[in-house]
Amino acid sequence: MQQRMMTPEEIAVQAAGDIPFLRLPDRHSVFSDRSARLRQLASGSTLGGYLELMARVADLQQALLTDQPPFPLPSSEHVAQCREHAMPPLNAQTLRRDPLWHDLLRRMLRTLAADAEGGLRTALVGLEGRRGEFYEAQASRLLANVPVGIDPATAPFIGAALQVYWTHLVTMLGQECFGRIDIPNICPCCGSPPVASVVRIGGDGGYRFLHCSLCAAEWHMVRVKCSSCGTTKGIHYFEVEGGSPAIKAECCDECDTYLKIFYQNKDAQVEPVADHLASIALDLLVSDTGKSASGVNLLFVHGDENAA
Repeated sequence: MQQRMMTPEEIAVQAAGDIPFLRLPDRHSVFSDRSARLRQLASGSTLGGYLELMARVADLQQALLTDQPPFPLPSSEHVAQCREHAMPPLNAQTLRRDPLWHDLLRRMLRTLAADAEGGLRTALVGLEGRRGEFYEAQASRLLANVPVGIDPATAPFIGAALQVYWTHLVTMLGQECFGRIDIPNICPCCGSPPVASVVRIGGDGGYRFLHCSLCAAEWHMVRVKCSSCGTTKGIHYFEVEGGSPAIKAECCDECDTYLKIFYQNKDAQVEPVADHLASIALDLLVSDTGKSASGVNLLFVHGDENAA
């Protein structure tokens, strides 16, 4: 029987013993860091206008998170039961959302609309005037990654409010409430898919972490392994010729998916959501090969509102 060779990271993990499995976001800087990176990436980009808008959104996300009023957290019994059964305690598919997140969304929209013009202002004002039932229906589709019935023009703002809500929940519960779960390719905190992965420097140098598209938590997964199906076969990489060496698409021939991967040793400023948003050219390159993205970016959503 032929034995599979371990990857360098698997060997390092085995030799070093425990490494941080989970990294929770820093609620004091998670969105401000994203905003700074978006503005940096906007300079000279063909997507500059949209990246600047999303930087403004990230500014507001940070302000809302900092000034977030308290609301009920899952009970200690619920958290303990989820840990016992290896399930995410803040499962985005099943957790009952407190309507307070509607207020987060409306506050964001009012602030954005005050400085907006034309079609953007019309969209923001229109969304702010919608009823809570609409917000909930759109949120359920977004969190289930179901494009049918989603309005792509307003989805990024709904997604941004949901990010604030779940980041608040995750950081208020704290590290001790979360453990490993049975499905390694979804967030152990909220059960959402990653937006991308990042190979970090510093204390976690050389290790890859998947970055949650919703709550911004990160969890470890060894490198050169498909983050979707778990295979180590048929893994290869694409990058844009002449583009940043810090950005690649990790492709899997077994399940025909890809996930972007960012390398901090090539660019220490990479931020998974911002860099994912700014590297649409890489998505276009990989999509020509027939592979589909396994990552989700709530700030850039494809939808079909008319199909609802």
